[in-house]
Amino acid sequence: MKINLSIFKEYDIRGIYPDEINSETAYEIGRAFAGLLKVKTKRKQAPRKPKYANGQEIAVGRDKRKSSKPLAESFIKGIIDSDTNVIDIGTVTTPMLYFAIPRLGTIGGAMITASHNPLKYNGIKFAEKNSEPVGGAEILKAVKKHSAAHAQQVRQGMIKKMNIEEKYFGEVYKNFRRAEADKIPHSFDFDRDRLIVKDKKGNKIRGDIIGGIIADAVAKKGDAIVYDLRCSKAIPEYFRNKGIRTFPSMVGHFNIKKLMRKKNAVFGMEMTGHYYFKKFHYCESPDFGLRKLAESATTDKKTKKNINELAGPFMKYWHSEVINFPARKRLSDWKKTAAKLKKEYAGGAVNFMDGITVEFSNWWFNVRPSNTEPLIRLVMEANSKKIFEEKNRELRNLLRDWSSKY
Repeated sequence: MKINLSIFKEYDIRGIYPDEINSETAYEIGRAFAGLLKVKTKRKQAPRKPKYANGQEIAVGRDKRKSSKPLAESFIKGIIDSDTNVIDIGTVTTPMLYFAIPRLGTIGGAMITASHNPLKYNGIKFAEKNSEPVGGAEILKAVKKHSAAHAQQVRQGMIKKMNIEEKYFGEVYKNFRRAEADKIPHSFDFDRDRLIVKDKKGNKIRGDIIGGIIADAVAKKGDAIVYDLRCSKAIPEYFRNKGIRTFPSMVGHFNIKKLMRKKNAVFGMEMTGHYYFKKFHYCESPDFGLRKLAESATTDKKTKKNINELAGPFMKYWHSEVINFPARKRLSDWKKTAAKLKKEYAGGAVNFMDGITVEFSNWWFNVRPSNTEPLIRLVMEANSKKIFEEKNRELRNLLRDWSSKY
């Protein structure tokens, strides 16, 4: 069958259901993913003897979207038709899927979800052994390779159902009362891999500020942390002064996890509320992040600081958060926009780690194309309110004009 290639994103697979991604697509991708993991398993050392699996299973979970169940059923059928077993962990959060892979000793896993995208979307996130991320480009190569040899397997794999939730929360809240964490005003996104925290007045606290508080509770002198390049410069400044190594990363869980493993980092953060822990195989655990927040706010008997007070060191500058501009052509003319920005702000230090970042002594900005939606995203920060308002207005006007053309 012909698969819509637009669904293969940098981090995962996402598309509108059922026009761009449907049961037939999920079946083919399931077959390809099983084949890919078999190849990866052969290349690596034999996996340790797992506690719950025989070493040849793939864990599969799904979110609560109506379309997720039929997609999961077809995806699982594709796996078992490739003579590979499945551990179906049912309706779970994305962090639970990442937790299940090393816990169950599987060769990999997949989560049927489109994360924060609107409900008309759906998709699949992939990981191999030990929850190492597998990106959309690698899945696309596997689909092209395995579709050429579509013969039915003589033997079929088996499906085993398992509930992972109790084990996950048991690990997250070990020796801690979950009710204490629930006292902090918070919410999650649809697949529960993002943590959103509010103050007592109901105002959202920016994601990198919350990440700073969590990092302060997790990291000690000599440790390393990773932060996405959109975060406030107050983050690296604060932790470097404490003897903690800091590394900026491209945006996205795929990039954060890779860099964390490379740097042996104990913690990673994204401005959008994704928090990653070495303890959880370099994957997201917003529930554990909430626990660390609760510990920070309640265990210091001398200061008894609340969340707002703990946030203080990370609120030095004026920060825009993420501002989105629709792109008529999905990034086909992104290079033109980047070139114009480079020319317009030629006096600053420019880098192209992810999109374009331009830094001046008293302000900076990053503009990058979204990897999941047809959007151009802007983040900027300044040392003073006056500079912030001036540059924020200036950049918004430029990007609003350019994005309408491109």
